Amino acid sequence: MRKFLLTLVSIVSLGVIVGCGGGSSNTTPVPSGPTGGNNVGFTTASLKGTYVFAANGINSSNSLAVVGTFTADGTGNIATGSRDTINDTRGQVLGESISGSYKVNQDGRGQMTLTGSSGQSIYPFVLSSPSAGKLFQDSASVDAVGRFELQPSAVPALSSGTSTYVIRLMGEDPSQNPYAAVGGLTVTAGTTLTGTIDENDSGTFNQQLPATGTLTLTSATGTMSYTTTNSSTQTTHDFAVFYVSPSRLELISTDASWFLYGYADLQTTVSASTSAFTGNQVLNLSGFDVLGPLEETGRLYLDGAGNVSNAIKDYNEDGTLYQDVGLNGTYSITGASTPGRWTASLTANSGAIVNENLVGWQVSPQQSLVLADYGANPSISNYSLLETGDMRTQTIGLSNGNVKGNYAQFFEGYDFGGVGNFESTGNYLADGNGNLSGTIDFQTDTQGFTQNRSQSSTYAVDNIFGRGTATVSGVPVIFYTVDDSTIYMISSDAAAAYQGTLTLQTAP
Repeated sequence: MRKFLLTLVSIVSLGVIVGCGGGSSNTTPVPSGPTGGNNVGFTTASLKGTYVFAANGINSSNSLAVVGTFTADGTGNIATGSRDTINDTRGQVLGESISGSYKVNQDGRGQMTLTGSSGQSIYPFVLSSPSAGKLFQDSASVDAVGRFELQPSAVPALSSGTSTYVIRLMGEDPSQNPYAAVGGLTVTAGTTLTGTIDENDSGTFNQQLPATGTLTLTSATGTMSYTTTNSSTQTTHDFAVFYVSPSRLELISTDASWFLYGYADLQTTVSASTSAFTGNQVLNLSGFDVLGPLEETGRLYLDGAGNVSNAIKDYNEDGTLYQDVGLNGTYSITGASTPGRWTASLTANSGAIVNENLVGWQVSPQQSLVLADYGANPSISNYSLLETGDMRTQTIGLSNGNVKGNYAQFFEGYDFGGVGNFESTGNYLADGNGNLSGTIDFQTDTQGFTQNRSQSSTYAVDNIFGRGTATVSGVPVIFYTVDDSTIYMISSDAAAAYQGTLTLQTAP
């Protein structure tokens, strides 16, 4: 079976490790590091402190995932760090010590080299700010992408009262079938978990499964375990937990059968009723159907009366592009017993996927974590769909003038024209008048790693839908503006199922 990245469109510190529990060295020559590009004001001193990373990727035979920490000293050295890495054939390397070096270029592009007992790993990255960045792995044998975030200098204990986390998980079930889940878990007295999970196991949707368990967090790390019940069947999931901030926990499975990775976001306020959940929303999903990889982004309008209207999306289904697909449907908040949970049923007026049902859990009224629970394609029997992602409230009236400043660029996906897997990070300056210029670093299966590639393009934004077009990383894209600092995009080249983001950079 051909392996694709199934990402959280969210770092990687994956070595070429965990092949049936063993390891091997990465002998890739270390590049000299990025140079040139726009002068945003970043330096090596911009990366300083302890960062939490969480990622996923693939090699020739396995799906891989990692969570860990590294401490950057502001002068280019990483003296301490550790990582937990797992794969989908039950291989695990837990608590591996790592150290290394790094450099940061003036435009936020950088390079990190980490070494552990399993070998050396090289990661080109780009900073959106001194506290966050995205990266990919420079390796001939691993395709991996992800992010890193700065951890507070003092890690507080979990609340002794109650707090609810919305979780998003992806990975594979014990039979190596694609799996994804979203849900809400309430932590009581800092230890006891209760909540509800919605899951999609290889196209089979199990909704509103009751979940109970425990969460133990000592300083910046801990464990989590919860059990769901579906009819008479109970399933237990065990995780290592890494504290990123009061609002984010990173998760990676440690049990012997399931391969899962993801995160938990602290839920704040939520919409208590369908009438309170309204406005333009940008949807960004990725996953699989029976044909192969599926990437989509679009915009929905929620009218407050349970109707989805004035909605469009663009998606790439295993190398076939469907553009400007009109949507309509219904949605509702499901009830007080599952705060922030909502469902939607969408029907398309064109394209291969005629309907799609969604379940979402609000982190806040402006952000939801989303799971696609069902899809129908009239030309394919036994059609199944598995996607997950997020949905964010869109700022109305965005135009070319709102897309202005330096943006950190992240892109990944699969090219069906012989290039294979593709990963890229970079910096672009948008001038507010429709012109882009910048520099990228990228890797493909067939071309290897390329550094310091200059880029220029034009862009155009429809100020009604916030939908636009451009060329990014040498690839034509369709994008949707969430606001002036966050842009979701997919490739508009049918042969390249790419997905990524542009994030406004905050200079040091």
